[in-house]
Amino acid sequence: MRPENEARLAKIKKISWVLRAICALFMLGCLIAFIRSMTGPIFRHGPYWGLGTLWQGYNGVEFKVYSLTARDRGIAAISLVLEYGIAFFCGLQLFRLLGLYSRGEVFTGDSARLLRLWGFACVAWGIEKCGWFLLPLAIANSRRYQGVQLSTIFIGLVIVAISWIMEMAAEIREENELTV
Repeated sequence: MRPENEARLAKIKKISWVLRAICALFMLGCLIAFIRSMTGPIFRHGPYWGLGTLWQGYNGVEFKVYSLTARDRGIAAISLVLEYGIAFFCGLQLFRLLGLYSRGEVFTGDSARLLRLWGFACVAWGIEKCGWFLLPLAIANSRRYQGVQLSTIFIGLVIVAISWIMEMAAEIREENELTV
């Protein structure tokens, strides 16, 4: 490998470690936010430090969780599990991908596969975010909602397309290594 390419690979490894640490913090934040947000739907009345008194809001509709019925609590709990579970999965796939990059495995079949999984996770996160606009209708019987945002779905589909291109590039690279 040429010296300038070795220097670039060293930069990729260093940046990947930093981004991997940020992904770990993101996943930790998802867990903390999930635990904090689940205290409202699970507990009806709690101690003075706020269990069950959590304010939830979405698209201009705010409500105290303790005032919800059991059915509405179930809907809120399922929505929160989906939201934070998909966000955590998205962060996990990126964490694993950056782990490969930090070891210098950039154009490999494994990295293309993890990139594709990350793209599908982004698509799932976008679909889940589109479902969030129905939450005020289901829980608070409110007709106020904003438009659906499709940007995360689009970004996820672009990542999936890039992963397929990257997989073909890895196959071409392997073929070239065999012929030399």
